[in-house]
Amino acid sequence: MPQIIRIATIILLTLTAGCRRDAGKSQNDSKPADTITSKTGGELVLVPGGSFTMGDAAGREDETPHPVTVSAFYMDKHAVTQELYTKVMGTNPSKHVNVKCPVERVQWIDAVRFCNKCSELDGLTPCYNTDTWDCNFAADGYRLPTEAEWEFACRARGTGRFCFGDDEKELPKYAWLYPDSKGKTHPVGEKLANRFGLYDMHGNVWQWCHDRYSDSYYKQSPKDDPRGPTTGDKRVLRGGAWDTKAEKCRSAYRHKDFAVLADLCFGTDPYGFRRVRAMDATPRGAMAALRGATLRVAFHDAKRRATLSLNQLSFVSTGAEDEKKTLPKGKPDAAKLKGTIIFVSDRSGSLKIWSMDASGKNAKQLTKSEGPDADPRFSPDGKLILYTTVVGGFPEVWVMNRDGSQPKKITTGREASWAPNGKSIVFINDNQTFVRDLDTGKERLVTPKDWERCGVPAFSPDGKTIAVASRHLPKIGIFLVDLTGKPLGQLKTEEACCTPAWSKDGKRILCQSDKGHIHEVRVDGKSDEQITTRPDVQHDARYSPDGTMFLFCRAPTPKGPWQICVQRIDGDEDDFVVLTKEGSNQSPDWHAHE
Repeated sequence: MPQIIRIATIILLTLTAGCRRDAGKSQNDSKPADTITSKTGGELVLVPGGSFTMGDAAGREDETPHPVTVSAFYMDKHAVTQELYTKVMGTNPSKHVNVKCPVERVQWIDAVRFCNKCSELDGLTPCYNTDTWDCNFAADGYRLPTEAEWEFACRARGTGRFCFGDDEKELPKYAWLYPDSKGKTHPVGEKLANRFGLYDMHGNVWQWCHDRYSDSYYKQSPKDDPRGPTTGDKRVLRGGAWDTKAEKCRSAYRHKDFAVLADLCFGTDPYGFRRVRAMDATPRGAMAALRGATLRVAFHDAKRRATLSLNQLSFVSTGAEDEKKTLPKGKPDAAKLKGTIIFVSDRSGSLKIWSMDASGKNAKQLTKSEGPDADPRFSPDGKLILYTTVVGGFPEVWVMNRDGSQPKKITTGREASWAPNGKSIVFINDNQTFVRDLDTGKERLVTPKDWERCGVPAFSPDGKTIAVASRHLPKIGIFLVDLTGKPLGQLKTEEACCTPAWSKDGKRILCQSDKGHIHEVRVDGKSDEQITTRPDVQHDARYSPDGTMFLFCRAPTPKGPWQICVQRIDGDEDDFVVLTKEGSNQSPDWHAHE
């Protein structure tokens, strides 16, 4: 773990789309806004200054209504496209590749660097100091909008929940959102613009703002040109995205995330941005210069911070101290391995669920759905298989018999696993962790609401605790919660880790680190042992049914091809056997039943 990490906070300006409530009027009733064209590319629309009530009295606790006045500025008519981003930066980080779509998978610091590069190419003064991430608001270059600027621009002098009014049934006319987006971004400008002539202010991609996030900032915000708190670990995003529902597309909704997003488990494909420029810095300059202000980026001693947080955690105790028994040594003999392994493979041309004997023989395809499938998990008795499939671009949790017959949907979500009694499941939906009772269909949230990026949950063997990978702190880690949602502690790991898998006795957890290694961690916090150290990449570890071995995936690089391997828990580094050689194979699970 690095001694010091510079963390630029991310304030997720969540979807503010409120316009006036008289939604019956046409968006074209007002005069077209003045525009300027960047030499680098892209058209910016004049957003006239004005006063408005920022926030939403009927919204969340961090949306306290308060009066705000913003100065006039220019804003990109469209979110920055992949075409423009590639032209300026020489690379396209997007997952959904289409030059006409908004660029995505963009970190806050990348958006800031893009703004500076555009300023330099256009012969303007860059706004950001990339050594400190301070912003010079008096510079004539490009920057990210403040949270207040973004909401004012989105509302376009309206007062409703969205830029057009309050009726969310009208939202698909203005926004690409769930489920109409079909699970992907779309070319900019295909929906209706708001009254300022700005497109896609709702949906398609979340849009980074300059401000740091604070849930209490609205209660003390200055009235004139607020620029957010001076400290904080996250930055604001606004507007919602292709994978969000109407609630998160509201004009006042605030989203947040870290400025630097670097881990293996969570992508950033809903994150994009658009640029702004001060009006008085353009040839039309008719306003007084904006006040100069800078924001300081917080520096944290990551090691000390982690130590303090760990000291304050109450680790779950699973009983008396246990010592590892003497386990077999040497490379496993694949021919003698018993049971059945299920896994994901692309050997048929697309990602499907497969099964094979634990020896690696008799592989057969189980799923034949139109979309990709992932995350197969045996039920406790081995008769059923939970898995994730993609329908219409969005993930759903399904169940089928172990031979692949009678597949059926259980719920919307992903990464599901079974409770030990087989009567409920834990799964992820909208980046939160839920438990679903299979008899009643009732679902309940079991992670705190501020844990907005969770994944890969797993029940403990006694069914009383859930381990979940979460990135609500600067680094992804494995956290434990009870069934009421009460946090019980974070596993003490030397590296950032995710993808937890419990041992049969509930005293240890296998996990993968962001360095591409497998760790075995004691739940009581007394040890963290890295059990793979090879220069290749390893992940998705699972204990064998008898607990003497572990199943995992291995690849020469993070891009694959992935092969499924077995190694003894106490085996030497090279004492592993490769079970698959055809295609790329991931996400295995192992049950004792033949």
